[in-house]
Amino acid sequence: MELRHLQYFVAVAEELHFGRAAARLGIAQPGLSQQIKALERRLCAELFERDRRGVELTEAGRVLLPLARDVLSRSRNLQEVIRTYGTGEVGRLRIGIARSAAGGVSDVLVEGFMAEYPQVEVRLSSGYTAAHEVELSEGTIDVAFVRLPLENTEELVGREVADEPLVVALPARHRLAARSAVGVADLAGEPFVWWPRENGPGMWDRILDQVFGPGNRPEIVRWEPEEERMLHAVAHGHGITVLGEGRAGRLSVPGVVIKPFAEPVPTCALGLAWRGDNTLPTLHRFLRHADAVIDASA
Repeated sequence: MELRHLQYFVAVAEELHFGRAAARLGIAQPGLSQQIKALERRLCAELFERDRRGVELTEAGRVLLPLARDVLSRSRNLQEVIRTYGTGEVGRLRIGIARSAAGGVSDVLVEGFMAEYPQVEVRLSSGYTAAHEVELSEGTIDVAFVRLPLENTEELVGREVADEPLVVALPARHRLAARSAVGVADLAGEPFVWWPRENGPGMWDRILDQVFGPGNRPEIVRWEPEEERMLHAVAHGHGITVLGEGRAGRLSVPGVVIKPFAEPVPTCALGLAWRGDNTLPTLHRFLRHADAVIDASA
């Protein structure tokens, strides 16, 4: 028995007229009659009483009608469920958030996606770019906000979503604290508070190349794991540092003055990264959502 046989049966049962049922189904009446007879033979029961007065359901037909409607309804529901999983409207998505990008565009994209697709179970984690590259390669997360450029470009695909200006963090009594803007040349020879290169080698090199010149490196007097501790080290007079404008705006540490750079302003790029061979529907739904939001704000 095929679903179409039940569809034909229900149409005739509801119309109680083979001609009207055939027109409703978009098939020829003789063909419909043959299909109903084939269904009756398969079920070993007559479903309709046919006489000059018209068509009536038999007792077997009356029993079959609600069952057939239920089967067809379940079939439609099944198709819809599978369709939504296949299109990424339902399912699971594991997203890694770069520690330095908490808030800002990453929050806009994730919160917007969760609001638009509430049936997708979104699991969030946070970490450094290098750790996210490993997690993406191992398949423990599906997509990550990372600082570009990536190190692993053989397995991973990266797409820039924002290019954020860098700012300078100075002790409140520093000689540059009264400036409206700080030039990169002003930072030459300044003791520097910084984070370990292994957390994000591409971003580490890109920032220092922009601020101190390609290949030039400052005197790093203090290593800290993340921005908040870097700012506390600056507040205690250990040196200066640089960080993204958005992150600086979300962190407030007494004794630290935040200054913009004079032109040309160095930047740090935020991107999305995922495995190039990942066909997960929810991943590609999220990427399309991100593209639409970014295009709308451009």
